[in-house]
Amino acid sequence: MRGIALRFTVLAAFALGAAPAFAQSVCPGRISAQSFAPVPRDAAIAVPDRAQTANERTLRGAVLGALANAGRRVDANAPFILSWRGGISAEGDNFGGFGDTMQDRTFREGGDLTWNQNVPRAGGRRIPVLRVSGVVELRDRASQRVVWTAVITCERHGTDDAALFAHLANAVAPMLGQAASGRPF
Repeated sequence: MRGIALRFTVLAAFALGAAPAFAQSVCPGRISAQSFAPVPRDAAIAVPDRAQTANERTLRGAVLGALANAGRRVDANAPFILSWRGGISAEGDNFGGFGDTMQDRTFREGGDLTWNQNVPRAGGRRIPVLRVSGVVELRDRASQRVVWTAVITCERHGTDDAALFAHLANAVAPMLGQAASGRPF
């Protein structure tokens, strides 16, 4: 009887300990970055408020939060200006090819369900993989030259845009000014 209780306890501990390993990231991906000029660790960064949609405001908020978490100062008149652009595409549609019919839908209002038109319904057709890609640039305010740039790509899981934006911003913020080649996040 004691052996059964011990086995059950060990099994429960293993299952609970392994649960985070089964948790799926909102968008597992990779980041590649190139530094063209030094970016001092204590330099302030500007994140212009050009948001026109709710998702753009959510992205900006996620970037500001990620910069704060990474210990970066944010100032509207900072010597460096951070900018983002990106979108979403569908790969592996029912013909096994690449379809770019979902471009820029990530940053639209949540009521837009037109993305659903390309999702296979039945009959052995595959569900397309949603690929998020983006470019992040850090410019020197005085010269307007890009001093650091990053390319991010990931496979989207789920539909929570706020979680996606936070995930991407938290992957990028600690990398500012550093070079990387296909680093997973």
